[in-house]
Amino acid sequence: MTHKKIVSLALGTILSIGVAAARVPDTPDVAATPAARTHGRHHFNPERQVQFLGKKLNLTDDQKSQMLPIFTDQNQQMRSILADTSLSRQDRRQKMSALHQDSQAKIAALLTDDQKQKYADLQQQMKDHGRARRRHYQGSNANTEPPDAAPQNN
Repeated sequence: MTHKKIVSLALGTILSIGVAAARVPDTPDVAATPAARTHGRHHFNPERQVQFLGKKLNLTDDQKSQMLPIFTDQNQQMRSILADTSLSRQDRRQKMSALHQDSQAKIAALLTDDQKQKYADLQQQMKDHGRARRRHYQGSNANTEPPDAAPQNN
């Protein structure tokens, strides 16, 4: 190869690397963000939660306006707990549970007795639904083995 061809090839390589580097956006790694670690779960939306409960519990406008800041604060604190990588799984779970209990107490204080009963029934339905989904998911994975798993003779 002649000296001119080598220089041209080197210059072409350097320019193509520069162009490729210029195309990479200067944004944080999406997989590293807490929202990406939700693994496809629905994001908590305070406005939608208030709207949902408003319909299910027949909330007054005053009750709705008092609930929104509770859900908004809960959402912000949840995100903070989830983003705190210094917490162990157990500590994270305890903080989330305490936050949930605190928010539930604030919400219950805003409800009438009839609404409290409907809210408790709604919470139980959601718990039952979640348990059924977990059982279904665990049951569907219980009978499957990885393809490279060999039977063990103990």
